Amino acid sequence: MGAAVAVAAGALGVGLSATASSASSRPSAKIGGSVSVWAEWTAAEETDFLKAIKPFEQSTGITVNYQGKGSGTMDTALDTSVAGGKPPDVAFVPDPGTLDTLASEHKLQPLAPILGSLVKNYGPAWNKLGSYKGKLYGVWYKAANKNTVWYNPALFAEAGIKSTPTTWQQMLTDAKTLRAAGITPFSLCTDVGWPLADLWQNLYLKTNGSAAYSKLAEDSIPWTSPTVTKTFNLFADLVGNPSYLLGGTSGALSTGGTYPNCVNPVFPAKGTSPTAAMVIEADFVVSQIVSNSPTYTAGTKGKGGKACTANVAETPCYDFFPFPTPAGDQKNAAALQGAGDVGMVLNPTPQAKAFIRYVATAKPGEIWAHIGGFTSPNKTVSLSSYPDAVTRADAKELVDASSFVFSLDDLQNTAKGAWEKQMWADMLDFVKTPTAAEIKTLEPQMQSLAATAWGR
Repeated sequence: MGAAVAVAAGALGVGLSATASSASSRPSAKIGGSVSVWAEWTAAEETDFLKAIKPFEQSTGITVNYQGKGSGTMDTALDTSVAGGKPPDVAFVPDPGTLDTLASEHKLQPLAPILGSLVKNYGPAWNKLGSYKGKLYGVWYKAANKNTVWYNPALFAEAGIKSTPTTWQQMLTDAKTLRAAGITPFSLCTDVGWPLADLWQNLYLKTNGSAAYSKLAEDSIPWTSPTVTKTFNLFADLVGNPSYLLGGTSGALSTGGTYPNCVNPVFPAKGTSPTAAMVIEADFVVSQIVSNSPTYTAGTKGKGGKACTANVAETPCYDFFPFPTPAGDQKNAAALQGAGDVGMVLNPTPQAKAFIRYVATAKPGEIWAHIGGFTSPNKTVSLSSYPDAVTRADAKELVDASSFVFSLDDLQNTAKGAWEKQMWADMLDFVKTPTAAEIKTLEPQMQSLAATAWGR
């Protein structure tokens, strides 16, 4: 694969800074016409994206015909459209593996000649992630910090929890405390399995470190490795306790576990009360929180400095803590898993070229950053664009990470094969049966699929 799996924080080049310039290209002439754009963003994320591209439509006269394909279905939809000869003009995909495959098939337009100096808006690592065999084909518009556990401060206070956990074991102890106080600890996101993969991958990274993570991602470490078994055992400590999960195991695996529904029990809309204290997912959770109600305040104090309340009509709050590292593995605490959406041009029309140039400027990133639920890998996006201390801290984590790894499941769509969706299914199977026997069944199965995908 042409994509780098893990990079040192210093190479990220994200450069989020309160003094960073908001460089943008010169306004485009009125071009007119339309451009078809696909991405997986739906619901609140779709609304936010449309706001971010509104200035482009106004300045160029180009109509953006956007289709949100939904999480877990974008790659399939794009593959089908490419095979049928009718792809969108521009597509955003959530993994560099898809970019590599399409580039290897000569389906993408090289971007360096289109972007010119805008290429410098990204650090070397992000440009490398958007390249295949040394040639740039992608612009990383949206990044996701997956090193986050989102919690309702009012429920933590109600249970007498005064500080957030710093170890995996402490988080489970806090879950026991919440349960004793009559509060369900977790609304578990399961969906088609990708949120569970995110959780497991975080746990693997924090337990084994970025070097082992990268080797597992590239099938240099087998899925039958003791490192994998250890991670599944730790994972079972959470998902193997149904009382910690809203609705128990069956509830977590039903429609309540679909995204973004799984966010709502922790941060509900007005007229309802929270029924769980935590939800484990990336920073895009914020989009759903703030769309549920404008009364939410980021941090541990409500509006006017008042105490956080469970009542959404009063002073509700939201906050996060870094995904906790298991005790004894603290050397891996600063390692961070993330992901992103990379924009690619499939039909090099004047409208598509103008659109991808706009995507590479600071403007669309700053608009969405101000709304919330968004982190930009574009180093010209100012830290001051983020609306509050919580989202600035979230963005800063990307810069301060000792190492950055791309979501392991997203890296499994290789030129030789793909098994990302089967990985998701395996994670769902484990939540159904979180036992040692299930681990022994899953690991060889996962290794066989990985070996095939990587041509071993």
